[in-house]
Amino acid sequence: MNRSLARKLIESHMVSGNWSPGSEIAIRIDQTLTQDATGTLVYLEFESLGLDSVQTELSASYVDHNILQTDFRNADDHRFLMTAALRYGVFFSPPGNGVSHPVHMESFGSPGKTLLGADSHTCTAGALGMLAIGAGGLDVALAMAGEPFHMAVPRVMGVRLTKKLKPWVSAKDIILEMLRRHTVKGGVGRIIEYWGPGVKTLTATDRATIANMGAELGATTSIFPSDSMTRDFLERHGRVGQWAPLEADPNAEYDEEDEIDLSSLEPLIACPSSPDNVKKVSEVEGTPVAQVIVGSSVNFSFKDMMVVSKAVRGRTAYPGLSFEINPGSRTVLENIERAGGSELLLHAGARVHQSGCLGCIGMGQAPPTKAASVRTFPRNFKGRSGTDDDYVYLSSPETAVAAAISGRITDPRKLGP
Repeated sequence: MNRSLARKLIESHMVSGNWSPGSEIAIRIDQTLTQDATGTLVYLEFESLGLDSVQTELSASYVDHNILQTDFRNADDHRFLMTAALRYGVFFSPPGNGVSHPVHMESFGSPGKTLLGADSHTCTAGALGMLAIGAGGLDVALAMAGEPFHMAVPRVMGVRLTKKLKPWVSAKDIILEMLRRHTVKGGVGRIIEYWGPGVKTLTATDRATIANMGAELGATTSIFPSDSMTRDFLERHGRVGQWAPLEADPNAEYDEEDEIDLSSLEPLIACPSSPDNVKKVSEVEGTPVAQVIVGSSVNFSFKDMMVVSKAVRGRTAYPGLSFEINPGSRTVLENIERAGGSELLLHAGARVHQSGCLGCIGMGQAPPTKAASVRTFPRNFKGRSGTDDDYVYLSSPETAVAAAISGRITDPRKLGP
């Protein structure tokens, strides 16, 4: 049988069970990650097991959610997480260092490895050819202790990408198209595997945008092949030695199939208040906007930030509009500074924040009541922003910056050729 990449990775880590969709298997976990909103309980659970150190190849603890330290409880949690990491041999990423998903990709992502994380968007690492799954805290604590992860064999949906995106259309529009077609329940019990000639036109961070929001499809995870784009990303982060080519067998068999002609896509936007309430930007164009935020756990990359920076060159944010930038990591922040992007953003009236989740989880950046907020975030469920009566739209950085400049939802293709 010609196997999918997802099946190859699962079978290479399987310690019990057989490949039969729906049946239970157990797989070996190479890496784990936690974040501070879930990590405190994970480390208390791990501590109760009485082990001297973690038993994984690598475990990492990120402080990226409750980073504002508005009282002693946040600070105390952060100190506990830091000391637990020191005690048990875990890499620790302090507040301000970045969101777990981009930092893990930059520092530890490795094709062919399994990653279990106490965060639903752990699937972001599928961009590098990892089998990356979000799970409950106890599952992660047990994986840190060397126990396998038990799961039902998922169905594998193969999504063939062809051709390439047109200007002002980006990876966010690909995942929004998937949500338009399949809804927030379309990925339940499935791994989404992207393949085809169109994949080669997408950078590793483009793929991260798509893999991240596979969680919004309800998918077990999403996965991309490890190819020259993966190698380029690892090389740029000084880890090319960890690269390995990975792909599905020729004519791999999938349980379900779909195909997207990238050249046919146009700018899309998820309207309030669900990621699958997707429309063409042209259909809601003209809607007044009070707030625009770019960054956080998705669309966090240097590329995304520089698209926005260059778009605002010689322009300013619309009067009265709150324009916010959340780089995914300190590395991204440093690189946009070196490239002159920070100056362009500041001159345009943007507020450049520390690297963290921030408004994505309602940790600051709450929008005004009954006012539209355009965000490059993964979710827009009612009230998640911190404002009960919110109207949050999800878009690409291109569409977001067009709204920031014009003060209303605008097709980004109007910004130039």
